[in-house]
Amino acid sequence: MLKNEDEHRKDIVEICRRTYKQGWIAASDGNVSVRLPRNRVLTTPTKLHKGFITERDLVIIDMDGKPISGKYGPSSEIMMHLECYKMRPEIEAVVHAHPTYCVAFSLAGVTLAKCMLPEVVFSLGSIPTASYSTPTTEEVPQSIQEYVKDFDAIILERHGSLTIGKTVFDAYNLLERIEHVAQITHAARQLGDLNPLSQEQIGKLKKVGENLGLPPRKILQRCQSCKACPSGKLASLQQSDSTSTCSSQGSPKSEASPQPTPTTIPNPSDQLMNIIVEEIVKELTNS
Repeated sequence: MLKNEDEHRKDIVEICRRTYKQGWIAASDGNVSVRLPRNRVLTTPTKLHKGFITERDLVIIDMDGKPISGKYGPSSEIMMHLECYKMRPEIEAVVHAHPTYCVAFSLAGVTLAKCMLPEVVFSLGSIPTASYSTPTTEEVPQSIQEYVKDFDAIILERHGSLTIGKTVFDAYNLLERIEHVAQITHAARQLGDLNPLSQEQIGKLKKVGENLGLPPRKILQRCQSCKACPSGKLASLQQSDSTSTCSSQGSPKSEASPQPTPTTIPNPSDQLMNIIVEEIVKELTNS
C-alpha cells in the first residue's frame, strides 16, 4: 500500500535518527530523500542536525532541485539524489551517510568490490567505489553515473556511501549491510590475505538466487576492482592498465621484483560451500 506524505516524513525522520545513533553521520552530515507523486521529492534540509530533525523540517523540491515547500533549503547534495531518481525510475528512496568503516576503506584506497561473503552476492552483487568528487558540486552526481544503473549500494571515495531502494527502509538496510561487510573485511584483513569466492562458487550462488526469484545482481569480474588483500596482491582499479603490482605499503613495485608470499586460506570445499548456500537459502526464505 502506498504511503502518504505524512508517513514518508515520519520514515525519513526515523532513518535520520537511526543513522545518527549508529554513528554513521555527525551533526548535519548525510541526507535522506523519498520520491513523491507529480515529480516531487521530499528531502532533509541543509544545515540541520539529523539526530534531532523533525517532520516539519523536511522540504519538498521538484526534479530540478527547485524548492516547492519548507522553511529551509534542501540538502547541498540533493543533485546526487535527483541523479539516482532520473537514472533509476523504479526506486523511491535514497540515503547518503558516512559509515565509519566504509569511509576508512576508501581513504586507504581499498574497495569492497570483491566477492567475499555469499549473502552479499545474493543481495548486492559487487560494492563499487565511485571516484573522488568534490562534495556539494556537480562532480558528485557525475561520479555515480557509471554505477547507479547496476548497483544499489555505492561507496563514494573519501565521502561516504550512497544506497537506494524501493523504500527508505530498503535503502537504509543496504547501508547497514555494506558497513557490516566493511567491518568483517577489516577484521579478516588483520588475520592475513583475503580469499575471494571463486567464479564457480559465485555462479552457484547466482543460480540459487535466480531460483529464489531474487533480482539479478551485477558482479565486477576484474581483480582490479578490489584491493582488499593487505599484501597488495590485487591491483587497484586505477592500476588496471599497469604492469606493476603493489607492495604491502601500496607503493608501485616492478614486475621483475620478487612477489610477496601470500598467506592465503585454501578455497572452501564443495561440501563447505553447499552448507553455506543452504544456510543462506534458509535465511532468505525465512526472512
